[in-house]
Amino acid sequence: MKRIFLGFILVIVLQACSEKLGMNSVANTKWVLSEWPGQTMPSTTKKATLNFDADNKISGKSFCNGFGGMATIDGNTIKIGELIGTMMYCEDVGQAEKSYTDGLKSVNSFKIVDGKLQLLKDGQLAMVFTKTE
Repeated sequence: MKRIFLGFILVIVLQACSEKLGMNSVANTKWVLSEWPGQTMPSTTKKATLNFDADNKISGKSFCNGFGGMATIDGNTIKIGELIGTMMYCEDVGQAEKSYTDGLKSVNSFKIVDGKLQLLKDGQLAMVFTKTE
């Protein structure tokens, strides 16, 4: 009986300490793409970024062009809608830009691990972002 009680207390403590995900966990934050499993990061000084504001709006850079759109977040689920962006010709990162924005639109969950934002598609790691200023 003691073990069951201690187990119950442990579960309550762990739930209280776990980070609650939702829009508040990413609102008003800025991130830079630091890992891109299954994709080749362009060898350039240009970065891919992702910014969240407090009103479900997202924005960022897709290595060369800027983009913006809306994100719907509920718990750890995320749905990024259509993105609009600038259309400058960027020969050195053109294919990476398309892969990046297509990847953003395909993710369906996220988590924050060790201060890094992980975007997942069907439970598989798709992108990892490091927080910036």
